[in-house]
This record gives sequence, structure tokens and C-alpha cells, in this order.
Amino acid sequence: MRCETTRTILELNLPRLGEADWRDLDAVEAHLKTCPPCERWWRLRSHEDNRLAREIRAVPVPHHLASTLAARLPAADRASSRKKLIATLAAAFVLIFSGVGFWFLPVASPLDADAVARLLETAPAVDGPTSHERMEQLVESFGRLGETVRLPDSLNYLQVVSHGITELQGRKVPQILFQTEEVGIRNLVRLLILDSKKFDLSQYSVEQNTGLNRQVELIPDSENGRFFYLLSTQEMARASKY
Repeated sequence: MRCETTRTILELNLPRLGEADWRDLDAVEAHLKTCPPCERWWRLRSHEDNRLAREIRAVPVPHHLASTLAARLPAADRASSRKKLIATLAAAFVLIFSGVGFWFLPVASPLDADAVARLLETAPAVDGPTSHERMEQLVESFGRLGETVRLPDSLNYLQVVSHGITELQGRKVPQILFQTEEVGIRNLVRLLILDSKKFDLSQYSVEQNTGLNRQVELIPDSENGRFFYLLSTQEMARASKY
């Protein structure tokens, strides 16, 4: 991500407004970590915004301000002027506070235990990315980490709990962790993405790496054979029943 794009996203406060997806936010965070000028700019900008917000909140609002100003107007215009005054003051405060990243939050409602129980029992569908979309997001994430990968379509990427870069024989290897459940048994599945340009896999034997309660599979890339997927499945525990 370029410096101009990063500063535009932060300048417009898109993260707080919900106008930037997690991929943009990850790219912004990664850029700030690798670009000292932008990191210094954002640190100074955040400091100034926080200072301004503290000063604004510290200014006391005079009592009966609206009624005092309205009393000075002719009686015929008081009603309409009072409404306009209140609307103007409200708009001004919204503009001031939105400029420094503060919004009025709705009043929290009491948590209904029966509603919670019904939600947990019915388990309605939750909006979110599909498995294929999540797979594409992971490919882009590894790309930002400097690793080109291709992932198999057959896996359920909605079960991914973590991903990142690990090291094997002095080389960087992308790794994805899945948590699966079958017949009440939870399994932790580790997926290593092995690049044939980095490793010679001709002498590798899956049988040598199969241990107690662990199943190891080596799956070649069906497209061009460059990538090999080493899947290691280990039983964790039986799932609790509610």
C-alpha cells in the first residue's frame, strides 16, 4: 500500500466509520510498521486528535444557554428560533466530535437471558465470507507477507483459526491452523504449504511422520505440482455437549 493511500484511509477515519474492510486495515497496519515517515505522521496526528478531544470535553456548557438566547428574541419568533437553535447546536457538536473520532453511543439494553438461550439453541446463520472468499483472503494475506501460495479448494477455510509464516530448515513456510469437529471430537489440523522451488520432496516419506493420534497427508498441487500441502491432523478433545 502506498503512503498516499494509507494516509487517506486514516485521514478520512474510514476504520472507525466502518468504510474499510479488514484487508485494507491489515495493509494500513503493515505499511505503518514498515514506513517510519507514515508511522511518525500517524503518531503525531493521533496525539493531536486526543489532545483536542480532551480540551473540547473539558469546556463546560453554560446552563440554560438555549433558553437564555431564545428569551432575547421577539415572542413570535421564539418557538421556531428555539428549534433552529437546538438543531444548530446539535449539528455543531456532532461535527466537532466526529472530527476527532468520538460518537454518541446508544444506551445499552439489559441482556435478556432467554434471548441468549434461544440464540444458542437455534444457531441462526451468520453473515460473513464464504469458504472460497476466506481462501482468497488468506492468499492475499500471505502475499502481503511476501509469500506466493496457491491453496486447495477442497478445504473448509471457515474453520481457520490462525495463519502465518513459520520456519523450516532455514526457509519461510506458510502455515494455516484449522479446528475441525467430527462426531463430537475436535481436531487440530496444521497445513504447511511447501514450495517445490524451496524443498526437494522426492525423498520425503509420509509414513515416517505418522505418530500416535496423528495423521499426516502430503497432497500435491493438482494444477502444476509446484505446491505441496502437508496436512497434519491431531485429536484434541471431545467436544463439550450443551
